[in-house]
Amino acid sequence: MRKHRRSGQIYTRPDSLCLGLLCLGLAIMFLILAAGCKHAQPALSDAEILTRAKAVIETTLESAKLSDEETVFEVSCSVDGGTVTLTGEATEKGPKDLIVANLSEIPSVKVVDSVKMLPDPELGDKVWAVVAEPVINLGDAPGQSEGKNTVTQARIGDILRLLKKKDGWYLVQMTDNYLGWADPDLIVIFDKTGLDQFWSGEVALVTSKMTQATDAHGTSLFDMRLVQGSVLPAESAGQDRTKLRLPGGKEAFVKALDIEVFPGLDNVFAEEKGAAGVLATAKQYVGLPYLWGGCTSYGFDCSGFTQFCMKMNGYHIRRDANMQYEQGTPVRLIEDLKPGDLVFFETYRPGPSHVGIYLGDYRYIHSGSSGLSINSFYPSHEDYSASLAGKFLQGRRIIK
Repeated sequence: MRKHRRSGQIYTRPDSLCLGLLCLGLAIMFLILAAGCKHAQPALSDAEILTRAKAVIETTLESAKLSDEETVFEVSCSVDGGTVTLTGEATEKGPKDLIVANLSEIPSVKVVDSVKMLPDPELGDKVWAVVAEPVINLGDAPGQSEGKNTVTQARIGDILRLLKKKDGWYLVQMTDNYLGWADPDLIVIFDKTGLDQFWSGEVALVTSKMTQATDAHGTSLFDMRLVQGSVLPAESAGQDRTKLRLPGGKEAFVKALDIEVFPGLDNVFAEEKGAAGVLATAKQYVGLPYLWGGCTSYGFDCSGFTQFCMKMNGYHIRRDANMQYEQGTPVRLIEDLKPGDLVFFETYRPGPSHVGIYLGDYRYIHSGSSGLSINSFYPSHEDYSASLAGKFLQGRRIIK
């Protein structure tokens, strides 16, 4: 009711306009509530949320195509009262953030992100290391790096990124992203500033198959020799010997003829030398015994050999055969192969499990169970391998 003034008198009457507006407002509100009830989704149970969360994690990982040999991504989830808690550890922030975003789209779900990103914050600023021995094995678990437990090898001077520490050993990532566990006694740890200082100035690349590192008096510093592909800071170059700086502060001397000096670390392995360079590097190792996980002059496995030959000539490929199979341009027919192409075979398991380098004239070089050898696809050649020819998948062209 509202008061009105009419003809000098004051009286009261119902205001039909106000009542109409009030009724209209109530009706609209009712319709909105009704529509909301009609389209609202019922609350999901924790079991249903858990099923969806696991599916989100699995789908994200499939689309990201992460490799267990190159990345750490161990993420799991639990659900309590509609809250999804993510736990685990990872090196890749992008896929982890995508999982969080997708889970947040589930109605009435709260997401708690408790995934630890690596490098482990407990390592502080010292998350870099340099290999301090001529050759070291990286293992598949702390304290296990010999024989079948070797996943790959690293040379003296190789830079490693420290991810975490367990049982005294470090999980490390090489510059090609490959992962393995390193013995702390075989590496020297740096922060970023110290690492940059260590590599400032000229560097030396070992170009001979092997060379001995000695002190100033000619006494050997290591039981093993430095291998081809090793890189260390160059202190000074003499006519016969070059002084190198070792991780940890010591110095070593090597024959000047066994190395090549570059202005800086970024200049090494930068020049693409073509197929001729790759084949020359490869052929010098014919007859070398096969070594599981090997990628040095002391022995190679198949993909360690192809990666090494490519890197020495300025081409950077991934570590394992199945990874290398994803690179370059496919060459499906043997007749279309060119020297320097990678050739892949399906041997002990489905998919690419063995790799070599095509030489031309139907021949290829590879490190197999009988050692590093040259074989042919052509039946009339005396080095023809019927077993491998029948297992050929296709080639990949890395060198353009």
